[in-house]
Amino acid sequence: MDYKILTKEEFPEKLKRIKNSPEKLYYIGNKNLLYEESFAIVGSRRISEYGIKNCENFTKELVLRNIPIVSGMAIGTDSIAHKTSLEYGGKTIAVLGSGFENIYPESNLELFNKIIENKGLIITEYEKNIKPNKENFPKRNRIITAISEGVLVIEAAYRSGTSITARLAIEQGKKVFAIPGKLDSTVGMGVNRLIKEGAILTTTVEDILENYNNFKIRIRKNVSCKKMHIKKEYRKIYYLLKKEPKYLEEIVNELNLELFNCIHLIAQMQLEDLVFQDISGRYYIVS
Repeated sequence: MDYKILTKEEFPEKLKRIKNSPEKLYYIGNKNLLYEESFAIVGSRRISEYGIKNCENFTKELVLRNIPIVSGMAIGTDSIAHKTSLEYGGKTIAVLGSGFENIYPESNLELFNKIIENKGLIITEYEKNIKPNKENFPKRNRIITAISEGVLVIEAAYRSGTSITARLAIEQGKKVFAIPGKLDSTVGMGVNRLIKEGAILTTTVEDILENYNNFKIRIRKNVSCKKMHIKKEYRKIYYLLKKEPKYLEEIVNELNLELFNCIHLIAQMQLEDLVFQDISGRYYIVS
């Protein structure tokens, strides 16, 4: 992949001054986004339906105020934040935990390309051949928080990478916002703990905007998501999932489809970013 290198001298000040600032960054896309006032949205890979709705809504509201969205391009919350940003014509920055020859997860290669095509930015501190591993991701989170004005946590388990991201933000002097989690949800425990520890309880986008002078004066664009043209062969599945998420077996049974045909259609819908599968196997409409 055709990437470029950003030296430490070229970093925005907010990235230079953090502890363990990277020596250089590899990037593809619009590096000017690094110098804008952006906002991070993070959360669980095992995002719930409740989390998806909130992630889409808060991302949309920030994007419509011309605020670039930063996340980590992982499955779950990160992917939804990036995709929703693109859907509403927004700018987004993805921070990777691997090199450009090892995009992770591989299922997000299409998202990777769409971010670049839509004048977004993808950055990593890792050389192109570095593979993803569990140590890389908590480490890259310090970059997510450093280049953002603040962080919104959608959902998080009690002990999770998302909670680590929140603590890094606090160490860097950034505000952390958290959507209250459902009491009976494992991915609600972490956000509720963050709120107890001082994260700002967040129920509307105004809870975020009022903390930033430059954000709260921005005028919301009165635009909606581009009307999506749904291919005829996708419509039954699309409108079934629009009502609520379903497992493959449920889709097959409720629509009386042949299994092979259903798998083929869903695979095509995933490639076209219409459908998202969470880690439990349920399928959701992307936005």
